[in-house]
Amino acid sequence: MLKTNKDRLIVTAVQAVVQPSGGRGYGSTWEGKSKMTLGTASINYTVSIGDPVWGYASADHVEPDVTVQGRDKPGARDCAIAILGCIGNEARVVSGDAKGASGYYIGRHAGADDLVWFPKEVLEDLALDDKIQVKARGCGLQIEGFEDVKLNKMSPELLEAMGVTVEDGELVVSVVAEIPGWILGAGVGWDASVEVVDYDIQTTCPEVVEELNLKSLRLGDVIAIPDHYDAWGRGRYEGAMTIGVIVHGFSSSGGHGPGVNPIMAALPGKIKTKIDPHANIAYYLGIRDKPKK
Repeated sequence: MLKTNKDRLIVTAVQAVVQPSGGRGYGSTWEGKSKMTLGTASINYTVSIGDPVWGYASADHVEPDVTVQGRDKPGARDCAIAILGCIGNEARVVSGDAKGASGYYIGRHAGADDLVWFPKEVLEDLALDDKIQVKARGCGLQIEGFEDVKLNKMSPELLEAMGVTVEDGELVVSVVAEIPGWILGAGVGWDASVEVVDYDIQTTCPEVVEELNLKSLRLGDVIAIPDHYDAWGRGRYEGAMTIGVIVHGFSSSGGHGPGVNPIMAALPGKIKTKIDPHANIAYYLGIRDKPKK
């Protein structure tokens, strides 16, 4: 088992509220067609972590489970939960009819939306503007002997559940797929704070979507992006490796698609991957039962 500094991490409370849908109305697809889009913000009773990224009626950037936003600063991206929340942290409802229910922090979309999971029965009692508190733990997490591998938005619990091993001086990480860096679009080069912004696998070219089998991806999948180094910002570095988690679904907007939260980033010679079709945080966190082989 990997040795980490988990016992020296600060654990702190951060808070947010269940965010209502934006209701922005019609937008334009990459083809110039008008489309009424939905699936971001609010409580998603249809789509949960582990579900496909594609195939929902009128959906765009669909976010699984429950979307929350911090209120401690004027902008959601500047709030504590946006920066300190880590995938796998405990989330708890602290107001309303669902008070006391617990779940997990499961990622962050763009500059505004933090995502949490609760069991389906909890969603029936959850309401817009209910307060959600997260025990934030993971900022500053390091692997002994691999301190130069940047870990981001990853709880110690998630890292341990992923079963990362060491082989010939490199970390071996299980991923569903390797996604070529050239297909990454919105978010590339934007903001050095990888904690607060995801970036998108472009799904606006049908031929490439088919070639890379992008419709097979699921929310929560762990993927690799070769030749990207997403330690401080998101961008290309020959031979580097970034490991990420899929946090939202397909898009018909130019340059957009399934969103990725980088969770590991390394310069050449530090990370190699192996393919596991079940490398998904829904299984790692015990949200879903892993299929039997």
